[in-house]
Amino acid sequence: MKFRRFIALSLRTVAAFAALGGSAFALVWLEGQRAAVPLPREGMWSESAPVVVVDAGHGGHDGGAVAHGVIEKNLSLDIAERLQRELEAAGVRVVMTRREDRFLTLDERAALAGNEGADAFVSVHLNTDGEGSGAEGIETYFAEGRGLFARQAGGAVPVSASREGSGGAEFAGMVQRMVCGETLAENRGTKARDYAVVARAACPAVLVECGFITSSREVVRLKEAGYRDRIAGGIARGVVLFLQTRG
Repeated sequence: MKFRRFIALSLRTVAAFAALGGSAFALVWLEGQRAAVPLPREGMWSESAPVVVVDAGHGGHDGGAVAHGVIEKNLSLDIAERLQRELEAAGVRVVMTRREDRFLTLDERAALAGNEGADAFVSVHLNTDGEGSGAEGIETYFAEGRGLFARQAGGAVPVSASREGSGGAEFAGMVQRMVCGETLAENRGTKARDYAVVARAACPAVLVECGFITSSREVVRLKEAGYRDRIAGGIARGVVLFLQTRG
């Protein structure tokens, strides 16, 4: 009798551990599937497709930062092109500030937002923190306070209306959350800075620093095409989420 009770207790214990193991496996499996969740495909927009300006930082004689064999202007263009493909697959109309190695002023970049009637503006950059620094991670900037300029009829005119409520902070938060979730990079948060390229855009605008090329560890990941795909995919998810919330 005691033996039968012992066997029954043992079987219940095994079953309990099996159930716990199954739950743990399910959680691991779901986490593994997180990055595999696709962006919404074309046709998700009830009316006309939104317009997003994608800006590859630097270009031409302005190479940006250089470290560990990486030139910022080249890597920013590569990520921007991947971002373009992700957004277009979701039915977003993308306007690129540059498609090749050429120089544009900050005013010229920001002007496209007004000229194209853009719903959002994303500038892609790589970060630096000095040779030998261990700084890593992704951070996203937005402009606060009043905008500096808006583009109307091809010219720059002062903006009298405040940019408060333009959605820059909300936009930055969504992009930052999605890109860090997709890449598992260190989340350095969102920061308010009146960088000209975002402050002068006549729509919600963010500047994404996609990682530190001065970090010997992070630059290895940044050199991998698959990792740059994840950066672009994460940014795209944040952009699409923001556009959906804006209706």
